[in-house]
Amino acid sequence: MALELAGVAIDQLVSLEASEVARFVRHAVPGMNGELAQDLGRPSVRIRLRGIFYGSDAADRLGQLRSHLLARQPVDFLCELTGEGYFAQVIVDQLEVAERAGRPDEFDYECVVTEYVPPPPPPASSLLDGIDAGLLDEATAMMDDIQNALAEVAGLAGLLAGAADFADPTTRLPAMLDSFTGLAGGAGGTLRGLGDLL
Repeated sequence: MALELAGVAIDQLVSLEASEVARFVRHAVPGMNGELAQDLGRPSVRIRLRGIFYGSDAADRLGQLRSHLLARQPVDFLCELTGEGYFAQVIVDQLEVAERAGRPDEFDYECVVTEYVPPPPPPASSLLDGIDAGLLDEATAMMDDIQNALAEVAGLAGLLAGAADFADPTTRLPAMLDSFTGLAGGAGGTLRGLGDLL
């Protein structure tokens, strides 16, 4: 079995364990025997590798594997099992290392990798990107009509504000009397002149 993790050949494996489960939420329904199970997909597949690094390059290979743990970035995972290849991207979740006394350049390790699922694409840059341009034109025209109607209402309100005394004739009487007095004031002299003539 050939296994490679981010360019690091994992060739002295002691064991390889894969963990895959389904994710369900269960609802108790009154009056129903059993529960209603709702499928919520599955968590990522986890693979536990146990093996040995030994030889003059053992510390370098172990250091390279540890650097992927510290980077917290997805890495390539290549596995050939029973003649079939399996390729995916994984995240190195856990790394445990043990070194035995009297065995230089030999490290026992246990590494857990988890299937990497890329995040969904970001939402559209504008909320209006998916709207038909004709609908946008109609909405713009409707807003223009509403603004024009509000301007007309404001003009009517100004006319009504000036006509507050229109229904009350007594508010205009003093002005009418003043204009009549001004006109009638000159009429007294004219009547005296007529009286002298007669």
